[in-house]
Amino acid sequence: MKEKPEKIRRRISRKKGKSPKKGRKPKSKQERYPPEVRLRAVLLCIEGKVPHYQVAAELGVATSTLSEWKRAYKKDGAQGSLFRGAEPPEGGSESRSRLPSPVREKIVDLKKQNSSWGIRRIAQVLRRWFLMEASPETIRRTLNEEQLIEKKRAKPRRNRSKPRRFERATPNQMWQSDIFTFRLGGRNAYLIGYLDDYSRYITGAELFRSQTAEAVIELYRRAVGEYGVPREMLTDNGRQYATWRGTSRFQMH
Repeated sequence: MKEKPEKIRRRISRKKGKSPKKGRKPKSKQERYPPEVRLRAVLLCIEGKVPHYQVAAELGVATSTLSEWKRAYKKDGAQGSLFRGAEPPEGGSESRSRLPSPVREKIVDLKKQNSSWGIRRIAQVLRRWFLMEASPETIRRTLNEEQLIEKKRAKPRRNRSKPRRFERATPNQMWQSDIFTFRLGGRNAYLIGYLDDYSRYITGAELFRSQTAEAVIELYRRAVGEYGVPREMLTDNGRQYATWRGTSRFQMH
């Protein structure tokens, strides 16, 4: 008796799709691509400027997977979980393997010939004059390894045993004025005050509902009438006191 076509197709499909042997699991992406391989692939894209699709094709990995590695590297660096355990490249220096020898030699040569050049200046000269690419961080690391960057000396801290203070020598030599804003009864209120710099005595203070030049001048006239005219006046550059051109009404007084 002949087998039905459906049974034949099922038997063929079972032969083609062989199931893995018991006790063995298919290798995951992490097992197929160890930390060293992932790190080198990412560095080729970021610092080696090799096209994304070309690295993925050479490695035999999906472009989406390579993008995931790159995002992980930019977020956590070489110490991230995807690259943890990666051995340093040959020579013991990670930057030496990332950077081609001609580029490294040119960086060192430029710095030796132009000791005043900074990291960004060298990066620009490499790209514009010699058609070489190297990030500022790579250049900094390279110059540090060659001991071509002088460490800045820490500025000694000044020992200030006492706070710096200033005050005038006599009363009415200088007054200070300012406006303090706060909420009162659900509305803004403005406390305008005048203070003698020598005695720290308040020569005038009053609450207003608006911070205008008229309010400042009105209080000043009353304070002067009671305590005399000060030789100097110290205020901020608020529009009630000063103007960016000419002379304000308060300055005229």
